[in-house]
Amino acid sequence: MNQVTTERRGAKERAKNDLACTPLIRGGQKEWFANLREQVADGAHYVYADAMSPHEIFEAFDLPCVINEWWSGIVAARRQSAYYFDQMEAHGFHSGLERYAALGLATVLDEDNPDPPWGGLPKPAFTCSSFLASRADCVARWELLSKQWDVPYFPFEVPGTGSPMAPRWWETSRHGWEKLYPAYQLDRVHQAIWDLIRLCERTTGRKFDMDKLREVMARANLQQTYFEKIRDISRAGKAVVSISEQLGNVMTIQWRRGSEWATESARIFSEEVEERARNGQWICPNETYRLMWMGAGMWQNTSFYRAFEESHGAVFVRSMYMSIAIDGYPRYGNDPVRALAARYCGIGLGSLEWDIHEAQSHHVDGVVSVSSTLGGRTRSALEAAGLPILALDVDLVDGRTWDEGAVRRAMEGFLDTLGKKKGG
Repeated sequence: MNQVTTERRGAKERAKNDLACTPLIRGGQKEWFANLREQVADGAHYVYADAMSPHEIFEAFDLPCVINEWWSGIVAARRQSAYYFDQMEAHGFHSGLERYAALGLATVLDEDNPDPPWGGLPKPAFTCSSFLASRADCVARWELLSKQWDVPYFPFEVPGTGSPMAPRWWETSRHGWEKLYPAYQLDRVHQAIWDLIRLCERTTGRKFDMDKLREVMARANLQQTYFEKIRDISRAGKAVVSISEQLGNVMTIQWRRGSEWATESARIFSEEVEERARNGQWICPNETYRLMWMGAGMWQNTSFYRAFEESHGAVFVRSMYMSIAIDGYPRYGNDPVRALAARYCGIGLGSLEWDIHEAQSHHVDGVVSVSSTLGGRTRSALEAAGLPILALDVDLVDGRTWDEGAVRRAMEGFLDTLGKKKGG
């Protein structure tokens, strides 16, 4: 076997897990993907889509869906991202390509690799990604991916409004969404979902079942209530579940939301966290500094989130994935298609008011992320709210950018600064 192909590069440490449900959730997902590969080999269909696509539609058609961002996390966690980005550049792609979204394309381009992650991605029936006017580069990447597979590409268009999210939108978005978004935007996204439904009908040969979508939406909404119980615990006291463990579990469950498996997995996850809280099973008994991770996860090295617990009492208590699942995804209404459309009119990502609310409600001492997440506007808003910031000069998934010494020095300096601020 080619040594270059199988080489793993990047951080060396692996994240430690505490929950009994974690290997069950992740093992269940790995088994699901292995079964999917077998089914596709026998002629079954599946969809390759991005995180901002209406996955509930696929679930209503019993059409499996693999999510690009989840797949990127798998590749990065296996320490294979450095190899794949080298391959992309060898294919002529520039090094400034957004890496988190590009790993799926990288793995598909590398057709001759004898050691692809989890056996590799099978050919889908079609691909689907959200189409925002400001992100035409994303559409180009998905067109290239679809061309490589020789399958149709469905751009899920979400028109912008030019207006910011309504103040404290998360308090009304579940039931009062008709008042949050202009009718023309809702109508446009509603129609886009119906166009996707027609494509699923042609792909599967089955008629759309509105009642089945209602069931899927009900399960997806219930799933987020289980996550909310976990967040309530994280806000109320010392951490009982690490962010590294939370990231993997939430992402795995969230990208299969609406399925019976996902809802049951969320329930088991929530109940175990609740039991740990009742028993005082803290992940870091000497918790001293509470940190918020902002933006997408550090998938190339999730052990980073636990690296400073023992030495500094520094615990990451909040990440985007769980909170946006709770506040941005649930939608209730008589018309499940229109309720689903409302989610994508304004899911809440990029809302600095919400980010600050999250930091304050989790009682954090500081905010940490990568430089690409912490732009000037974001930094200004966090600083105005009195939140200390650390920007790490690494990429979320590209193992070539990891520098253990530099990251450790930056974190230790930041924690020292927080200690002085706390008077410690």
